[in-house]
Amino acid sequence: MSGMKFRRTCSVCNATFFSPDRKAAYCLKCIKKRVVKHVPSEAKATTEVARVAPRPFVPPRPSFGEPVRERSLRAPKIGALTPELRQRIVEIYEAEYAAGPVQTREMHAQIATKLWLKRQLVADVIREITQSKVGLTDELKDRAIEMYQRFVESGHRPEGGRRRAISSALGLPYKQVMKVIREWSMSEYEQSPTPNPSRQQLFEMEKVYWDELNLRRYRLTELPAKIAEQLGFVSRWQVLRWLDVLHDDQRAFANVPDPSAEAQQQILDAYIEYLGSPAPPEHGLHYSIAGKIAKVSPRQVHKVLQDFRHKMRAEYPLI
Repeated sequence: MSGMKFRRTCSVCNATFFSPDRKAAYCLKCIKKRVVKHVPSEAKATTEVARVAPRPFVPPRPSFGEPVRERSLRAPKIGALTPELRQRIVEIYEAEYAAGPVQTREMHAQIATKLWLKRQLVADVIREITQSKVGLTDELKDRAIEMYQRFVESGHRPEGGRRRAISSALGLPYKQVMKVIREWSMSEYEQSPTPNPSRQQLFEMEKVYWDELNLRRYRLTELPAKIAEQLGFVSRWQVLRWLDVLHDDQRAFANVPDPSAEAQQQILDAYIEYLGSPAPPEHGLHYSIAGKIAKVSPRQVHKVLQDFRHKMRAEYPLI
């Protein structure tokens, strides 16, 4: 038994080594490099004279009456806004960022670093000057709402989003456009007999829309009003917004892989079955269909249904 060795792992470099000491914690390589202070008795490491580290330099204490030098530390960022700093923020914004593509938060951070200010001060000044440049008149509000309505009615989705396209076209701040459209849309919902339709009511809208696509009795632009009239519990705008959700942006599915042709047909068959049922599934359409088909994700189901809906609308003869 005297020749028995134990398999150990070095606690410094994690290397595996063999030692007659079952409690050995360091390999010979780490011991020789003097990584550890304690050398086990069984290790045959050459003894070296430890180097004496030089004493740290301590600056001499100043004599009586001599000023004491303080360590050079950078001052904290300025937290109070003066007229001079406000003017500098405006100048930098006008010269470098007014027409640039830099994101708002990044712009605030860059200007704050240049002037060594707190970022909130920069954000407040820029918000004031951007909002004061464009007065949000009633005419601009009406144009923004009209543009948004046309986007929804036509199903057009500009690159970067509808609200950003309106903001760029009218020269209005993006947040102002968002606020105008949100308030107008909420007012439209409040005029409806059912301001917040239930899931069952949204399902009824989808079923009627699909029936009308197959019957082809009206022009495509007339369908929202006809569906609202037929159901009686929603407004034309609510139908338009729900149809807009059903025909989502196909660019959002560019990275989603296509299922096999057989799986796609199974998805469409399940969707037709869904439209003929009296109520929507408990756990959502995409998850329910994906659970019935092997190796298909809910996101893939969503993509197939989006392509199908867009195809049916594009082939509708009565535009």
